Amino acid sequence: MGSISKKTFVSILILFLSSILLFSNLGTYALWDDEAETALGARGVLATGDTTALIGKNINARRGGINLLNLSDRLTPPLPTYLTALSFKLGKEDAFFARIPFALCGLLTVALMLVFLWLTNCSISLLGFFSIALLCNVPFFLYFRQDRYYGLALLLSVALFILYLRELRHSWQRILYSLFSFFLFFSHPIIFAETQAAILADWIFFVPKKKRFDRSSFLEISIPFLILSLPCFCIWNPFLVKAKSYMEAVSIMDRIVLIWRNFRDIFVGELIPITCLIYATTAYIISKNKNILRAAFAILVIIVTTSAISYQNISATFFADIRYELTIIPIGIVLSTLSFALVFQQKPFIGMVVAIIFMGTNIGSGKIFWQKTINSLPLQFFQELIHPTQEPYTPVAQWIRENIPPGSSILVQPDYMMYPLMFHAPDAIYAWQIENKFDPQFQFLDQIHFRGVVLPDYLVCFGPPGESFHEQMNQAIFPKYYYQKIHFFDTYWHDCYRPEIFWRSFKSLPITSLSEQIFICIKSSF
Repeated sequence: MGSISKKTFVSILILFLSSILLFSNLGTYALWDDEAETALGARGVLATGDTTALIGKNINARRGGINLLNLSDRLTPPLPTYLTALSFKLGKEDAFFARIPFALCGLLTVALMLVFLWLTNCSISLLGFFSIALLCNVPFFLYFRQDRYYGLALLLSVALFILYLRELRHSWQRILYSLFSFFLFFSHPIIFAETQAAILADWIFFVPKKKRFDRSSFLEISIPFLILSLPCFCIWNPFLVKAKSYMEAVSIMDRIVLIWRNFRDIFVGELIPITCLIYATTAYIISKNKNILRAAFAILVIIVTTSAISYQNISATFFADIRYELTIIPIGIVLSTLSFALVFQQKPFIGMVVAIIFMGTNIGSGKIFWQKTINSLPLQFFQELIHPTQEPYTPVAQWIRENIPPGSSILVQPDYMMYPLMFHAPDAIYAWQIENKFDPQFQFLDQIHFRGVVLPDYLVCFGPPGESFHEQMNQAIFPKYYYQKIHFFDTYWHDCYRPEIFWRSFKSLPITSLSEQIFICIKSSF
């Protein structure tokens, strides 16, 4: 085969393998809590056309409704919710159709990256290194397999990077850039900000003055974005709801800590192999290739920008919210691809073997030093696709549908675990979400939604938090009533299938003590 046909074959193979990693068993797992919020919002859109929080007799009011204004979600960027609603309209309201639009975004992202490589007239060896860097990056595929903003934001960020790297020579490219920026802003504003900051910083420090945009080009980029965004921002605006207090609560010192955590956890979460620091540095020393500096600088800008505007409470978790830094993944893939191609320019086959070792095993992540044995994250992921793990929501939702009468009230602990059940077993009423019953927007809600006002008919208790809550409920003074355990599930309580590597297990976890069970209680009288 000639060089073109080889490149075509490799490109088709990359798309085929990416499809397997994106779509295999996509609807097997129930939606976890954040996914379920998106899907519940989509149900509201189908019912009313707006991101209403009222879903049948239930209300989607996480953290007491900090995202709500007049019982509509005015905090969450709406585009992923509307995309999910469109998928539900065309298909069914289940986990598969909730996730399929974002998996398709993943396939389109891979295709865009391949098109860009072809436009740069890349060599077959560079395409080979790209295939290794891509297919060994498990987080890339995990984030596209979720019913969240991740996949859409990643696709739009990659599209913006490519348009920028093509120098936005034509008017239609600049208008398209503006349109994609609008979509990205209403997919996730933080990812929008970090993407634009990385592009702006690159433009300032790496683009010669003679190649910079003129005033009319800036107007073509900015005016369509502003015309489209301002009306939408009047509706979906975080400063209109209670969530603004979260952003105000993060101090300057917290943000300095976030810079360190964000830097540390892009490696802990394997968005990039930590050994990329070594081979990228080596490649730059050998070649003085400016594109290595540009990629590394973009990653630094993204980390600093995200830390500066994130509303993460550093005391709430030890790990950084690396889901806000997803644009680092494609940049890291490019950096790894370019570095290996430059270092092994004369011996690409040997380079690909080394690349597989570094990017396909825990040698590249550095985790071999405490795991004490060689293992492969891509292999673990592939094995999980063939043999999915147990998860807690599917059996519990099924039991609720089969055994609890419609309209019965259920209190779930931990409380965030109610939303998957609200989506997958929607005929029950999920209780005690609202603490401030004096908020005017809640005045017409049923009393079961207010914490501590009416006792729910059932408790669903997940693991140690649920066990502790059950004990507290039975120790409280409720005239005539207590909660009796009526059913146990032989499933580990926690949802260990989020996309973050440090929170994910690629195999089912065993129950090692009674406190790790899930159980259901019914309200009983003395």
